[in-house]
Amino acid sequence: MTDQSIKQENYKENPELDYSHCEQYRRNIDMFFKTKRNVLQPSTLSIYEFVRDFCFNKVKVHPQYPKYIWNPKIADVGCGGGFGSNILSQAADYVWGIDVDEESIKWAKTVFARYKTNIYYTPQVTFDVIDFLKEDRDIQAFDVVVSVEVIEHINEYEKYLAFLKRLCKKNKAGKYLEPGEDGTAVFISTPNRNSGHIGQEGPKSKRHVREWTPAELYEILTKHFKFVTLMNPKGEPKDLDMTEADMLFKCEVPL
Repeated sequence: MTDQSIKQENYKENPELDYSHCEQYRRNIDMFFKTKRNVLQPSTLSIYEFVRDFCFNKVKVHPQYPKYIWNPKIADVGCGGGFGSNILSQAADYVWGIDVDEESIKWAKTVFARYKTNIYYTPQVTFDVIDFLKEDRDIQAFDVVVSVEVIEHINEYEKYLAFLKRLCKKNKAGKYLEPGEDGTAVFISTPNRNSGHIGQEGPKSKRHVREWTPAELYEILTKHFKFVTLMNPKGEPKDLDMTEADMLFKCEVPL
């Protein structure tokens, strides 16, 4: 049954795949050999670079900068082989990459994991196998949460959004922090069905459960966050009728 968030009549969803052993890292390697450019799609690379630069700016506006260099803690939800997590680590104190695929996390740990030492400064980067649709343990809060092209793969996206909200910072009274109080910024990206490259009667990719228009996903996200901003992969604000292939939402203050 088509999810009611999809406004297109006769839109046919795909069944959700089992991503616990999807070996995403193998596809990234194949992409590298095919394109000879990068192990990340250009739009995905732009998103990670934009969020990295967003974090750089957060560092610069800290009231004690430049005497004290404060670096944010970042969660990369659905990190795959950890390539994006490594980019984010350039502007972080700690990056936590999580994914349901065990082989991808093995790759990420081998290639990108780093731990702090008392000899010189280095950001800590760790990776864990986590099924965020089933995870019920207490988890620390983060300054920035990133989830690139994950939501379109999930049938129960409400549970996914609930998990992202659990990673957001609260005050001592248990209320989520506002942006002016240094609240958590959550970045969610997904393909744009308004793009001519996306199928209109169903997902273009067999790996996608569904694909939204900006207006459809904006309606969902505003039920979960107080502030929602639509951007393109470069972080440029856009209107809901945008037609670029990929869209990025900045979400703040969970509801």
